[in-house]
Amino acid sequence: MLTPRHHGHDIVVTGVAAVVPEPGDPPGAWFDADAELGPRGHKYLPQGARYLLAAGRRALRSATTPEGVPPQRRGLVVGTNNGLAPLFRDMDRTVVDTGAERLRPALAPYFAVNVLAGRFAAEQSFKAFSCTLTTSGVAGAEALQTAVRALSLGRADLVVVAAVEDRAAAATKAGPPPEEGAVALVLEPRAAAERRGAPVRGTLRAAGTFVPPHVNAPDGALGLAVDDLLSAVQSEPPAPVHAVLDDSARGRAVAALLRAPARRVAARAGCLAPLLSAAQPFTAGGGQRVVVTATAPGHLAAVHVLAAELRQTPSGGLRAESTA
Repeated sequence: MLTPRHHGHDIVVTGVAAVVPEPGDPPGAWFDADAELGPRGHKYLPQGARYLLAAGRRALRSATTPEGVPPQRRGLVVGTNNGLAPLFRDMDRTVVDTGAERLRPALAPYFAVNVLAGRFAAEQSFKAFSCTLTTSGVAGAEALQTAVRALSLGRADLVVVAAVEDRAAAATKAGPPPEEGAVALVLEPRAAAERRGAPVRGTLRAAGTFVPPHVNAPDGALGLAVDDLLSAVQSEPPAPVHAVLDDSARGRAVAALLRAPARRVAARAGCLAPLLSAAQPFTAGGGQRVVVTATAPGHLAAVHVLAAELRQTPSGGLRAESTA
């Protein structure tokens, strides 16, 4: 049995950024790629890759851009459901209408969803690992869980976690509205972050599980799974719960199990909303919350966040002082 180098509670958040539209912004037009990324180097990137670059760069800057962490000790985990969906639609249309030889060479490699993270990984020298998770609805939360486990096992000294989505389709009455944009967090072992004077913004824990679809009785497997999730991430005293749920039978069942005073947030078409909700306390002056999300296909995830005001440390860096 492997012994983790860093325990889960020793993993801290040192950087965070979100690149998302404001309510009412027109699709796509809200993002100025030249202003965000510079005038060159992104012309042939899919929009989802641009969002990821922007959020990832911002998060690393807010973590004081840790050049001192060797490339072979930097990792990247990206969660997405629809980050390349518009590109896939265009590729399908091109192949059907004119043939595969008409695919644009600069975009053809993106037929593999893992390539979405490639430009950011190469630019920032993430050589410990780079992986993409696509589990419906919970990929962003699973990315957090994967990153915390990797750091706890000593596989890296810094991991950027991101969720990214592009508009899969226009909003319809038949389904939830689409998501677009990206959110990114920088995770590090506490001791390493404090040694280099990084801003220690808080901590988080993440857990996930699976309960088969249509198993929604509160006194059965679903009830036990929700209890186990909350036990795995909760704090004492318990933190407020933010539930990112759709209107499926599974979403309604989990909402009933959480009861009041859980705050419900409508799930959208993608995995961005849970990670945005988890990131919010780090950009809103501190606080704590538990974000719970569940999907009709059976996936459940929970993230506990404790963020606080930043205080000067004797070494000249910053650390979080609990406000709970």
